[in-house]
Amino acid sequence: MVESEQDDSGGGRRLILRPNASLSRRDARRLLFAAALVMAGIAIGFASLGLWPVLPFSGAEWLLLAYCFRLGFKASALQEVITVTEATVLLEKGRNQPEQTYRFQRAWVALDWVKSPIPGHPSSLFLRLHGKAIEIGRFLAESERERLAHELRQILRDGK
Repeated sequence: MVESEQDDSGGGRRLILRPNASLSRRDARRLLFAAALVMAGIAIGFASLGLWPVLPFSGAEWLLLAYCFRLGFKASALQEVITVTEATVLLEKGRNQPEQTYRFQRAWVALDWVKSPIPGHPSSLFLRLHGKAIEIGRFLAESERERLAHELRQILRDGK
């Protein structure tokens, strides 16, 4: 998901890149609770037939499911913020707050969009300056990455 806004503090443009997070935490809790009820019902049914070893495996399976949800939410917290001002291009990457910051001189920065030679594989988008290349938007869908490339090229060229 790409959001574009005017940067009030520096007078430039800001692009905010985030992965698509279609499931909210509240909905995930509901889904985990429903899965727990179904899994507990099945496990108790088997335990009543004398197959009690199913109980710990059912609990372990639910814990694994909850852990996978946690990993998914951690991955969806990724964010990249590109701020373009008259003089600089600032790239901040991280989860919920900037963990890595890259500063480029706007006059010398280049945007490279590398399409994969293998059909069906995603393209890559890089900000380059003096041999240093930083990939941006790795988690975006191909159509979003294409839109980002066009929008960022226009911002770098025209400043709009």
